[in-house]
Amino acid sequence: MIPIDQLRYVRLGTRDMEASIDFAARILGLQQVDRSDQAVYFRSDFRDHTLAFFPGDPSERCVGLEIHGEAQWESALAELARREIDVTIGASEECAARKVRAFAGFRDPGGNAIELVLRPLHSGWRYFPARDAGIVGLSGVALGASDVPSCETFWTTLFNGRVSDWVGDAAFLRFDNAHHRLAYYPSNARGILAVEFAVENVDLLMQNSYFLQSSQVRIVHGPGRRPTSNQIFVTFAGPEETLFSFVTEGDEIADEKAHRPRQFPRRQSSFCAWGSESEVPEFR
Repeated sequence: MIPIDQLRYVRLGTRDMEASIDFAARILGLQQVDRSDQAVYFRSDFRDHTLAFFPGDPSERCVGLEIHGEAQWESALAELARREIDVTIGASEECAARKVRAFAGFRDPGGNAIELVLRPLHSGWRYFPARDAGIVGLSGVALGASDVPSCETFWTTLFNGRVSDWVGDAAFLRFDNAHHRLAYYPSNARGILAVEFAVENVDLLMQNSYFLQSSQVRIVHGPGRRPTSNQIFVTFAGPEETLFSFVTEGDEIADEKAHRPRQFPRRQSSFCAWGSESEVPEFR
């Protein structure tokens, strides 16, 4: 089994870099920390960056997951090879572009691009946002897949992923004590559906919700509360059909042995306990 330490970053291809930069700084409130020909990087917490835009097709989206250390890294590569999973080992230039010591890229059974990374950069400087959005860090990623059960099996047998809950076939997976870090939704489209950033509290979430409305950003779901994780959320449209969410509160699963994943029916009330309607088919 390959142990994942933490969700590390999201990389999004963009055809309109300036619009993406404006959205990340002005709307999300993230801190731009670096720019090169390969990418533009944004911080949301103690990490060097958690979101990077790179020139490319918007369908090119990738989730980075951190491996603990050298021994786990070597063991992970051996296990991926043993399972005959097609892996691309990052060249030095590619590693530099991701600010990691090493990375291994592959696809999950749903075709989503995943990168295992070793020794990604931290920042010794205080996170200083572009606006006071109250962001405390990258929280989770929602992904689409035509065969969610296969993805679930992939993460819970080859990796240390655990299922927290289901809504229909939608599966919420964790690697640490957060309710979920990856959420897979049945979809005809593969790739990242939404990138979630945690904010300090409900007040900040609602302040952000009104800020989004005043900035004419299209809110596609919420504000609401998820019956599964108990997270309060608001989900909105970003550039090039990427969705983003602000989330707060939410359950932690401290007692692994005592937790039993719950099955919720696939209906709109299972995605929002407050009754908000979603424009996104995967979230209703």
